[in-house]
Order: sequence, then structure tokens, then C-alpha cells
Amino acid sequence: MIQPDPFRRPIPLQSLADETGQWGWNRPPEYADVDDFVDAIEKKLTTDETAKDDILDMLLIGATIEDVVNTLALAAFTQGKITPDAAEIAKVPIAALILKMTMDADMAVEIFSDRPRDREYEKDVDKLSLLMQTNPEAFNAIEEGLKQQKIEDQNTEESFMEMEK
Repeated sequence: MIQPDPFRRPIPLQSLADETGQWGWNRPPEYADVDDFVDAIEKKLTTDETAKDDILDMLLIGATIEDVVNTLALAAFTQGKITPDAAEIAKVPIAALILKMTMDADMAVEIFSDRPRDREYEKDVDKLSLLMQTNPEAFNAIEEGLKQQKIEDQNTEESFMEMEK
């Protein structure tokens, strides 16, 4: 195996000596105000049918509004349109614009990428699934024990009124 040359890398602080403005995010942003950026996005979505159709197509394929908004914000930052903090602030109004656009198009879409889940339940299911694969005898014993416990619980079940006797 060929070892990488440790000297083939940038020297410390080289980025401070490189030419400024080489990257889109390394220049002053095109929009200094978040409201101006949101207005530009709104204008683009209302006047450019291709841009609007592209976003609606992404949502139709299964992307969520959150996915689309995150992609727009990242692209705007890397192209030098806005700063990263302004991109984060602009996400909510852009999401509202896209949601209104989908409502006007009478589309049913998902808003968020990750739904809240019961993490403890998922851990238990994962453990049992792994146990079933790696040690089926132990899994079967646990399953039989649970069935037996359920039978015993059904046999001993009585009403709270009878408990006082």
C-alpha cells in the first residue's frame, strides 16, 4: 500500500493567504437582509414555472418540505447568496411559501423528515430481533414464558370489588 505524502497538504493558515473571494461563500453575500432573500425566493417561485415545477416534482417524488428547504438554504449559502445564519433564519418563511404552493396545487406532502418515535420501544424491538437471529432457543424460551404469564394473569384476574373479601 502506498503511504500518503505527509507534505502534500496545505500549510497551516494557508487559507488566510489564498485569494479572497475564490468561493461563493468567501465573498460578501448577495442578500444582506433575510427578508430580501425570502422575497427573491418568492418572486422566483411565482414567476419561474420551471423552478416551481421542479420543487413540486421533488415533493411528488417523496421529498419532504424540510428536505427542499434545507437544500435551498445550503445552495444559497454555497453560491454566496446569504450567510449561513441568514439561511437558517430564512428556512421557516421559505417552508411557509412552499407549503402554500403545495396547498394551491392541492398536493398532500410530508412536512418533516423525521417523525418523533418511541426510542425505547425501537431499542426493545431491535434487541428481540437480534436475539431471534442469534439465539433462537433463548428467544423461544422468552416467548413461551410470556405466553405462560399471560395465561396465569387471565386465570387470576378478578374484579377490584372481589379483592376486599
